[in-house]
Amino acid sequence: MRQLLKWMGPLRLMLAFGVLLLLVLRPAPGTPPEYSGWGMFPTLVVPALVPLFFMVLLLDAIMGTVWLASYPAERRRYRTVIGVSLGMALLLVLWWWPFFGALMP
Repeated sequence: MRQLLKWMGPLRLMLAFGVLLLLVLRPAPGTPPEYSGWGMFPTLVVPALVPLFFMVLLLDAIMGTVWLASYPAERRRYRTVIGVSLGMALLLVLWWWPFFGALMP
């Protein structure tokens, strides 16, 4: 576990914590948006951040692939980073699918 944290680095760890925060703050599907106060955060701000985090995770996986091609000696590290990034992206999509599916007619 300690090796994984070292391989991930501080920016990827902050990204992972951000994804975990988005997973925790998902409102129930069909929840009406609130346009004022703290209720605005989980109903408007968090759903707007999900696609941004998803794209950053995919870009991180692409950059991990670039680094993997550049430094084959660190193959295990970058394969782990790519797997973690793609796994978090998949988890984000699967967890938020009911919420965004309820928005579509």
